[in-house]
Amino acid sequence: MALQLNLKKSAETLRLSLDKAGVAPGLKAELIFDMDVSGSFEHEHEEGTTSKLIERLVPYGMVLDPDGQMDVFSFSHGNENVHHVGTVTPNNCENYIIRNVIDKVPGWKGGTTYSYVLERNLQHFGWLPREQSGGFLSRFFGVSRDEPAAVKKRSVVVFVTDGENDASDLDRTIQVLEASERRGDQVYFLFMGACEHAVDFGFLRTIAARFKNTGVVIVRDLDGFVELSDEELNAQLLGPELLQWLRN
Repeated sequence: MALQLNLKKSAETLRLSLDKAGVAPGLKAELIFDMDVSGSFEHEHEEGTTSKLIERLVPYGMVLDPDGQMDVFSFSHGNENVHHVGTVTPNNCENYIIRNVIDKVPGWKGGTTYSYVLERNLQHFGWLPREQSGGFLSRFFGVSRDEPAAVKKRSVVVFVTDGENDASDLDRTIQVLEASERRGDQVYFLFMGACEHAVDFGFLRTIAARFKNTGVVIVRDLDGFVELSDEELNAQLLGPELLQWLRN
């Protein structure tokens, strides 16, 4: 009950921050939370820090998402290790990663590639068709079929990683973001690089500077970040570019 009351208070503080920034009360955007489950991030998951991070982001779903919830995807390396974990709400957010992700998702403690989960996000929000594996006849005749795209939804992706993208995936990630920009997808990607070690996150900085619908937040102390006040947390996450995107 105390957590729920705190989340309600945090949601009210967030709404106030958005009001001050000129974001209309009726504006809605679907939310996705992408969580890196590569081996180097294991400690933060197991000690509960990333579960606390999800709790701190639940108010964003409460305020912005039409359904008041946030979809959670896990990823490590490759398309086969992208996984839709489920939705997080005020009722189920406590210890969410501990209960639903650790040792349970594909690619747990794997490597790190960004492009495949970003592609899956765009499919989930309806900006890309979902790939459908064809049967024997479609393979025989060389016909590839896609499922119709879902309804296109204005959306925000919060993408959390503790490491650089694998070199083999850099170009593919750029291609996914370039194609999204060309289509005019109404999606904003907020990348969070969370690592206390000497990871530069140069690639995240590059794509944040290159695309108008991408931002980056570098967090060197994730334990400290999840303990910030609501006002401090909002100030870190709601950068000028994201606020402008929400106002449009």
